[in-house]
Amino acid sequence: MPHGDHMPAPIKQRELTLHPPVSIDFGFSGLSGKHAQSIMRDIVRGAWPEQIRPRQSVYTIRVTGDVAISYPGRFSPLVYIGEGRASGRIHGHTNWLVPLVRSVPQLGIEIRVLEVARRNNTDLYKYIEADLLRWFSAKHGALPWFNRQWERSREERYTYDLGAAKVLKRLIETGSGQKYRWAIQPTKNNAQFEPYAKG
Repeated sequence: MPHGDHMPAPIKQRELTLHPPVSIDFGFSGLSGKHAQSIMRDIVRGAWPEQIRPRQSVYTIRVTGDVAISYPGRFSPLVYIGEGRASGRIHGHTNWLVPLVRSVPQLGIEIRVLEVARRNNTDLYKYIEADLLRWFSAKHGALPWFNRQWERSREERYTYDLGAAKVLKRLIETGSGQKYRWAIQPTKNNAQFEPYAKG
């Protein structure tokens, strides 16, 4: 953790390990919420990457397919940025992921996990998550749909070398050449309208 006015060493690319994405590539139309949730959890469990430091992680969740989320500034497939032991937290996230994928046929989900390792700093991942939230909201005019708050006390406490910045931007950017046919947002009678409207 940074102390006082001393600026800590920049975060380097070698301190970051980006795992292959965990993908759920099909919609759940026609299934009950309970069965869809069970299937989603099984897919995630079976595809989860081997992690050396699972607690020291930052992860993103995005939708895949022809659909993006309509944010005030621009469209994005990203719906959540999180930190901590992602493999355990995803289990709980299925409570809001399943209603989303059941509502939009052929909507998929992709989870990207980044492990962070710096000697004598087991909290570094928390500062990276804070910066990712700020970068995303600056570009899109809102937090990702299912995030509730910024982590202002941890923002901009570190700098990043070019390689690290490139890896992190890849976590939150749309990706070159991606074209969407639909941009969605929840209506007021959707249980997920409030977090979306807060932005």
